[in-house]
Amino acid sequence: MTTNNDSHNGSSGTGPNPEITTDDSDPTGRYRSSAAGQVQQNVADADGDVSPPGTEAPADAGPSTEAEAKPAPTERFQWMKDTRQWGVRAPLTQHGLTVESIAIGVYGEIPDESREMTRMPRGSVATPGMPRLDNYSVNRKDELWSDNAATLYEEAIQRRWNAMQDIDWDSLPEHPQDFELAWCQLCTELGQHATAEIDTIGQWLHRMNYAYIEPKMFLATQEFDSARHFEAMRHRALCNGGALGLESPGMMNRRMVETRAGWPEVAVSMYIARGTMTLLLYRFGAHFASNPVDRRIFSLCLQDKARHMAYGMGMLKLTVAVKGVDFGVSLRRILGSIEKDMAGELRDTVLWEAMAIISGGSVSGMAEGMAAVSRLRSDYVRQYAARLRCVGIDKQEPALHPDLAAVLQ
Repeated sequence: MTTNNDSHNGSSGTGPNPEITTDDSDPTGRYRSSAAGQVQQNVADADGDVSPPGTEAPADAGPSTEAEAKPAPTERFQWMKDTRQWGVRAPLTQHGLTVESIAIGVYGEIPDESREMTRMPRGSVATPGMPRLDNYSVNRKDELWSDNAATLYEEAIQRRWNAMQDIDWDSLPEHPQDFELAWCQLCTELGQHATAEIDTIGQWLHRMNYAYIEPKMFLATQEFDSARHFEAMRHRALCNGGALGLESPGMMNRRMVETRAGWPEVAVSMYIARGTMTLLLYRFGAHFASNPVDRRIFSLCLQDKARHMAYGMGMLKLTVAVKGVDFGVSLRRILGSIEKDMAGELRDTVLWEAMAIISGGSVSGMAEGMAAVSRLRSDYVRQYAARLRCVGIDKQEPALHPDLAAVLQ
């Protein structure tokens, strides 16, 4: 990248002190750029009123003018010229100075690919000699970008909530043991969904190039949301005389955490395969809540999860559109093994029995409650297939894994 450094930090010998040199190997950390050495000398000159070596005024020289005695700041501090675009003023909106507002001029130019392997903020000037990090593997816009990421980040900040203070835990009514244990089992499973997201996003954030800061910022909020969801689910399981339930099979959780192919492949697992189910479970909890406390817990988690899904869908839709049909075909092939894991979890009876007790109101109402659970399972498979088609992956219901297709029967 060509910067203003090319014109004023070269070896032309111009400037107040052309003799200053820099040493990339200086272990003291004093080296930053050629401009930095000039600034140090300029500051020393200003503080001590000492002329640089070789610039002493002749004895018969007349008094200096005020302009010569007080040079302009950009003449004294050469690093002030290290800017790609000066005079940018981000517009204020009715919501304040937003992330989208400051994506203006060169600072809002999103590269299709970035090979800048440091933590240099997008739009700043590179420091010569900065060592490479060499650990960014997500360096293309079509691998993580979503046009709604900045807006979703702002929403996440504005809608943040506190599980400890924003839930009236003292108002939670007591339930019969079987009914309470069913809620505890649902909360246990949803807590595991949340921890899998924490681990998954944590493995990928540091691999994403800083040229794409808006998705990185949003994913940081999703990781925090997931931690809060885990806290809320754990609180709910333990605050009402209940207990944590049985660990889930966790096949989809492991797939999310262990996928190494790339962020789009992880996103298919986390947002479409797993996220569709998580969203439905939060909606189920909010719908069948028998008291305002449970309804508020699950409604708040639901609004967060809907925001996560909005990013995942937008990102995958852009990825498939840019990378083309062949990439969509490769994702469809990966889905074969993903669907096998999904079918395995759908065969586990623990969660479905607990949900049948919740929707039926008691163990004696399980038969009626199981009808609602069966509808949820069918909705899950249909919404999973519909989301794939929405992002451009041609996956029709007849092409689903046989065990998934059987759920629709």
